[in-house]
Amino acid sequence: MRFLSVFALLLVSGIYAAEEVPLDPVTGMKMTGDWEIVRNHCIICHSSKTFLQQSGTESTWTDILAWMQKNGGLWKLDPAIEKTIIGYLAVNYGPGDKFRRAPIPLSLMPVNPYATEAKLEAEAKKKEGLIPKAPPVAN
Repeated sequence: MRFLSVFALLLVSGIYAAEEVPLDPVTGMKMTGDWEIVRNHCIICHSSKTFLQQSGTESTWTDILAWMQKNGGLWKLDPAIEKTIIGYLAVNYGPGDKFRRAPIPLSLMPVNPYATEAKLEAEAKKKEGLIPKAPPVAN
């Protein structure tokens, strides 16, 4: 019986050891695959903690990259580099077990019982395009 317990313990510890990926001591990134390409492109602008604390699918990371290119000043990447970065992030910082669901579309949301007349009026004006999405730029 003792032999089986020791064998099971060794087997389980071997499985966990095989899955463990070393972390870069400077950035905390998983040192696997093309991690250096990701490091070289991402930590130029921000700390690695910015993306190490997030998780997402390929679609999520693609959207984040597109947002950074549009709004954050990220330059247009070579398609192969972009695919490498997204692939690394999706595999190593994917959804996991604690991934939040996607937001519920507004069309499926119930009517807000706490909405005020002013808020309802503002929402209606926003839908009609009468309220600008961003304040106009002063010349």
